[in-house]
Amino acid sequence: MKKALSLLLCGIILVTTSLGLSGCIFNRENPYPYRGEYKELYTTAIYSIPDVAGYMHHGEGAYDSDIYVWEQDDYGRTLFSYCEDYGNQIFGLIISQAYDENNVYFYPEMNYELTFIDSEYSYEGTEEDHLKNRTKDFYLENKDRLKEINDWNKPIDKSKCVSYPITDHKVLAKNTYSLSSVECNEILNEYTKTLNLPNPEKSPHRGNGILQVDAEGKILHVIFGVHRRYDNPDWKNSDEYTWYDIVLWVITDKDGNYDKEKGVLVMYSKGNSDSIFIYRAEDISEFKKQNNWVHSYCEN
Repeated sequence: MKKALSLLLCGIILVTTSLGLSGCIFNRENPYPYRGEYKELYTTAIYSIPDVAGYMHHGEGAYDSDIYVWEQDDYGRTLFSYCEDYGNQIFGLIISQAYDENNVYFYPEMNYELTFIDSEYSYEGTEEDHLKNRTKDFYLENKDRLKEINDWNKPIDKSKCVSYPITDHKVLAKNTYSLSSVECNEILNEYTKTLNLPNPEKSPHRGNGILQVDAEGKILHVIFGVHRRYDNPDWKNSDEYTWYDIVLWVITDKDGNYDKEKGVLVMYSKGNSDSIFIYRAEDISEFKKQNNWVHSYCEN
């Protein structure tokens, strides 16, 4: 079904944990350009949902993200499903306000919904209408609310929109500050104190990346941590392996400074389980507001 983008190994993957819509989080750019027919909708998706990578990674390469268009209103808004999860579990429903020859326009932090659909098979080899069939119930349950808050069938108001150049891969600002391993361990360890684990690691950091950058240079980071043998201080090699996964989102200024009370959001914190999770756009919006995140709105 899916067309392969590359057979090269994903050499700059930070982790392979499923996060949001994808298992690959990149510091700068997607190495697998989108070759599908909905480039403008793809652009909307990768800049709307913070932790998308922009491709469907399968361990040895990647496929194009999958897009299915449900409907358009009288002013050109488009409601569509999006998936880049090769594990076939995480799906998004998104509204794009408009697009022209160069740019896409959408309402930030309110134009998408995510869902987890339990599955035991990969995306590869599924039928051509798989995304449509897989997300039909999700679409029917959420379309009216999503339409209402995105002004469906009302004249386009670009003053409420952010805009991004149409692209075939996710591009983040160059020379953006990236947290060091030392900084990540400090943040992880501060959170770990609240868990009272019997056997926490001193250096749980396993990866980190940059998800988004605001109009003033503030940065949304993701940090991955794991505490191996977290519940067994006296473990032996013959003991059952246990682990505790942590995923934190952190907002810093352009120099890496952050508010210890408001600047850290716990996205996942659980032992002995695959770190697959979804989140609500409203919660991310509130997190950003608490940290004075600034969107670059359109002027007209």
